[in-house]
Amino acid sequence: MPLQRRHALVPAVIALVAVAAFAVAWFAARTEWARGIVASQVSAALGLPATVASLDIGFFPSPTLEIGGLEVAQPPGFGEAPFLEAGRVGLRLPWRSIFGAARVEAVSVSDAKARLVTSKDGRANWSALFPEPPAGTEAPEPSAWYVGALALERGNVEVRDEGDGSHWQVAGLALDATDVAPATEFPLEVKLAALIGPNTIHYAVKGRARLDPDAGRYEANGLEFRGWAGGDPLPLAGAELTGALRHAAYEGATGVAKLDAGQFTFGGVPATFDGSLKLGGPSVAGAFRVSTEPFAPRASAIIFGHPLPATTDPTAFESLQLVATAALKDGMLRLEPVSGRLDDTNFEARIVPGERFVRASLDRIDLNRYVPPAATSLRKKKSTLEAAVAELAKFDLDAEITIAEARVSGVVVHDAKIRVERDGQHSP
Repeated sequence: MPLQRRHALVPAVIALVAVAAFAVAWFAARTEWARGIVASQVSAALGLPATVASLDIGFFPSPTLEIGGLEVAQPPGFGEAPFLEAGRVGLRLPWRSIFGAARVEAVSVSDAKARLVTSKDGRANWSALFPEPPAGTEAPEPSAWYVGALALERGNVEVRDEGDGSHWQVAGLALDATDVAPATEFPLEVKLAALIGPNTIHYAVKGRARLDPDAGRYEANGLEFRGWAGGDPLPLAGAELTGALRHAAYEGATGVAKLDAGQFTFGGVPATFDGSLKLGGPSVAGAFRVSTEPFAPRASAIIFGHPLPATTDPTAFESLQLVATAALKDGMLRLEPVSGRLDDTNFEARIVPGERFVRASLDRIDLNRYVPPAATSLRKKKSTLEAAVAELAKFDLDAEITIAEARVSGVVVHDAKIRVERDGQHSP
């Protein structure tokens, strides 16, 4: 055979060899051996045993890998249900990644579910993820990976604390991000629905995120969010939440998440906020500051499903403004101090919502404005005070309110004190 003809056959031979190699790889991907290799790689990365139910690969126009039925087992002591499962995980790679470049054109995950559990002794199952390398291991190279497009749909997260018996769930989780790389900002959009006790929450947020796994720092900037919340104590119709957050950050070394320069409108109440959370301990701890603009409390109370009572003066409860510092510790939320202005009255307070505990002091108030219309014929101080206190008792509070100057039926009372107890008893 002439040499020229032999050279002409070389491309054809290479093509046949390539097709044969692709065919072998295609058939091999369907074997238990191949599924075991992928599962062992997932196990090595996460630090927990993993299994793969199915595996498929493609080559044109670019290499693809599709994993079906991925399950990651729980650490010992956290039950039999998988820690993580995904119905489908798809990866599309550029050809150069076959030769070692850490680039992925697209990652898609669907029908994924994570079960996050904290045991009675305070251990968290997710603490077993990403084990530390053995002592003496050389420091890893700086992260240098890239994901062109990242998508999650129909995600589900269950969170259970066996210590206090609490349980909540995030369902319908969807995520879209592009140009994801370490220490680089990228656009992000997240949508979810959550069930927390009797409450249902729908939520969507978009903005820009930045991941720096080498430094253990994770940030988001320019966030805009919109949502809806319903369920007790909110009415069936729920209340809308909209707002924005300039900056959020989490430091892995300290376990502290910070929120800066936030603003929201919830149930017709406009406010600004900032604060921090300490994560990773036996319980979440945090501190926040919330400041509202003046708003009409009657309208907001209707939205929240607890209309304010009719009053002698129809302009009562016309305006309210609040500034509150909140602290969360050992599962208890405390609002201290709380200050603000209701109509013409300035006040300061301490509030523990979980215990219905209220201690407040007012500079001055005309109680005649806030009693029910039926009390207008009662001209005695005692009757008017009792009518005002009876309205407070309806909220089942442990309350003590001190009033520097109270106007009652034409009489000015100094240093008045109103006491309301949880069993419905009260005394002016």
